[in-house]
Amino acid sequence: MLGNHEALWTLWEVSRAGTHAAAATRLGITASAVGQQLKALERHVGVALFERVGRRARLTPAGAALVARLGEHLPAVDAALEAASEAQRAVRGEVSLGGPWPFFRYWLRPRMPGLLARHPELRLDVRFDVPSRVSRLLLDGALDLGIVGLLPDAPGLEVRPVAQEEFVAVGAPAYLKRWGTPRGARDFGAHRFIAFDADLAMLAPWWRATFGPKEPLPAQVVCRVANLDEMLALVEAGVGLAVLPDYLVAPAVREKRVVTLTPELGRRSARKPRGTLYVAWRRAAAPTARFLAVRDWLLAA
Repeated sequence: MLGNHEALWTLWEVSRAGTHAAAATRLGITASAVGQQLKALERHVGVALFERVGRRARLTPAGAALVARLGEHLPAVDAALEAASEAQRAVRGEVSLGGPWPFFRYWLRPRMPGLLARHPELRLDVRFDVPSRVSRLLLDGALDLGIVGLLPDAPGLEVRPVAQEEFVAVGAPAYLKRWGTPRGARDFGAHRFIAFDADLAMLAPWWRATFGPKEPLPAQVVCRVANLDEMLALVEAGVGLAVLPDYLVAPAVREKRVVTLTPELGRRSARKPRGTLYVAWRRAAAPTARFLAVRDWLLAA
């Protein structure tokens, strides 16, 4: 098997152009490079492929036979390479994107029609999942891009901030009528809470930003459920208080199904109860045009 396939392309071009100089122009290399490649090819096959006739190079019978065989295959290979190059440049095909459903509903859904209208041959495969699984799916190559709410501890991922969400504490009017409206840290600490997970995502950052890092976290977490919509539903049902993104609870607040709770603070913390959301992708991801289009659209949005 030939070690340098480039020499075969050079042979093919010289056979069509007639001279080393003309073939060099078509290939974008020097005439001397053309001559060196052909000499290397002749040494490899052990037979002369060209003979000089004046200033032109004429194929020997062995060279003509080889070019005839190349003519059966190289044009198809050339077309395949051109098609692959065009596919790389065109925003065409599928890009998979994963992240949290509530944020996608609020932030991604209104933006998607513009992206798909701009690139009519683009297809999106949108999946909903928790940040830890999104990170694993990215690393496994099952997702092209992901939205995560925590910086993943994964050197194989590239991460860029894309949005911020503000956290608010909410409770149902009936619950607050029964148990009272909390004011300070001690009041809040006596209430029942619904949390996302054992790490108290959202609740812990809000608590520390509101009351300071030395104030003990609330002990009465009566339910953990890794679904923001279910957390809000439990708040509305009067199970307890919860800390959730402001955009998620906005409709329920407008309809008075829940109310936001504003702690009374003697000295307000300089930090705000917010969370950062990130776009993540594999460092080794192929930079296809469709991938870059979706990634850059997410970052710009």
